[in-house]
Amino acid sequence: MSTRKQHLNVRSSQMEMNSQKTASGIDPLNEDFTGKLQEAQHQLELLQQQQAEVERQRIELQDLNEGKEEFINSQVELQEKLTSSVTAMDREIFAARQEIEELEQARICFADHLEKVNSLNPDSSNNDALRQDLTRATSIIDLAEDEYEQAVAHFSGGRSASVFGIQSAKTKRSAVSSQSANEFNTTFRNGLAFNLPILILGTLGLLVYLLK
Repeated sequence: MSTRKQHLNVRSSQMEMNSQKTASGIDPLNEDFTGKLQEAQHQLELLQQQQAEVERQRIELQDLNEGKEEFINSQVELQEKLTSSVTAMDREIFAARQEIEELEQARICFADHLEKVNSLNPDSSNNDALRQDLTRATSIIDLAEDEYEQAVAHFSGGRSASVFGIQSAKTKRSAVSSQSANEFNTTFRNGLAFNLPILILGTLGLLVYLLK
């Protein structure tokens, strides 16, 4: 009797579950599995979104690094160009100023020689003083010619070559021309210092002779 009653209770419970399933149309086990599946799909979608965001940030960072590298390369290249140009300009300006100073020295020297040469007049000398006057005048001429030739040789390799009628002028000054400039300036100073007293005395003697 007791056993039969238990069987009846089990069948009653199964019937109640079946009646609940039939009434709602939803299986509780299926419902739990579906919920877990939907949750898993939601988590997967979140992971995919996070992965896409990480990839976007990676590409953005890569673009930034490439842009930074390109900027640095352009900056370095421009710095090299500007540094090279400034250095070259400094050299050109220094060379131009030095050549201008040398031209001014040469002009002063040439003007002095020109004045002396213009004052020479052998026809005004008498026969007794002609030999002495010619010797003195020849010395003046020779000195002027020597310094003129030195100037031509010096400036022929520079920007001012056309001043002396030289067509094949170089545009840059070499170490040799720099050394030549020093020698040229030294020759000018030494020549003037050595010959100036003689030239002054000679000129004064010539003037005294002419004024007699």
